[in-house]
Amino acid sequence: MAAIFSIRRNDPPEEQVSISDTGTNVLLTVLVLAGSALAETDSQRRLIVWLAEQKLNEGICRGFSLADMPWDADSFEADRQFMVRTADAASQKTGWQSLNYWPNAKALMPMLGWFRKGFVRLKAADTDPAVLTHWLSEMNDDDPVQCGFPRCRKHRAYLTWNGCIACR
Repeated sequence: MAAIFSIRRNDPPEEQVSISDTGTNVLLTVLVLAGSALAETDSQRRLIVWLAEQKLNEGICRGFSLADMPWDADSFEADRQFMVRTADAASQKTGWQSLNYWPNAKALMPMLGWFRKGFVRLKAADTDPAVLTHWLSEMNDDDPVQCGFPRCRKHRAYLTWNGCIACR
């Protein structure tokens, strides 16, 4: 199986990218490690936690569109730039040293490049502010997003309801 990623939900197939399950797991992990190191605001932390949540228990991600992430309309431009910086930091191997393996940079760099370009091309008009509201409303009171964004002691990644993305 493979995960399919797009900028907008209705993008044609030629604008989408298909990434293997293993590639997706590594991609999400390195993005979360880099983003956890860079995040300064709650809206940025939420985006990183949401990315981490996309890696399910079975290690499978079905893919998603960047526009369907929980963007905050009030901080969209700053958060979009943060995600560009996150892709750049992941490309510079930020956080990789905490992993018990070394990701295959040659295979990973084109994926990170696609995400970077996707975040650059994403526009506020592509997003739906209701996604953030819905995502937050589905959380339990003890969800890490509701409890100050705790981090994994080993990887320094923001935790999700499912633990640390790099520990799973």
